[in-house]
Amino acid sequence: MLKDQKGVTLVEIMVALSIFGIGMVMAMRTLPMGGQKTTESRNITIAMNLAQEQLEDLKGLGYTDADLADGDHADPDNPIQRHFQRSWVVVDDSPIIGMKTITVNVTYPSSSSDGVQTLRTFVSSRQ
Repeated sequence: MLKDQKGVTLVEIMVALSIFGIGMVMAMRTLPMGGQKTTESRNITIAMNLAQEQLEDLKGLGYTDADLADGDHADPDNPIQRHFQRSWVVVDDSPIIGMKTITVNVTYPSSSSDGVQTLRTFVSSRQ
């Protein structure tokens, strides 16, 4: 009887379609998450590059430059205004007298809330 059977039954087709459908649903659910993670990773990379760029610029300034004065500083030349905000904080005589601590922060939009990337360095009055 099995030798005479040709083709597939309706039940076999339904099982195959069900398995295929479940696979497609699982794939479709993961695609948006993958795109979201890619965007978030790109934002982190851009933020780190902006912070590193600003940190290098600040390290190249003289110890008494206005951009290295004690306190909070906003970047007037922020390169990507709408999505990334760059600022830095300078603390005089930290960690020891004659040194400054410079902390650069870059905020950016993130999936859960605003993300922040921070880089910190020290500058000495002795060059």
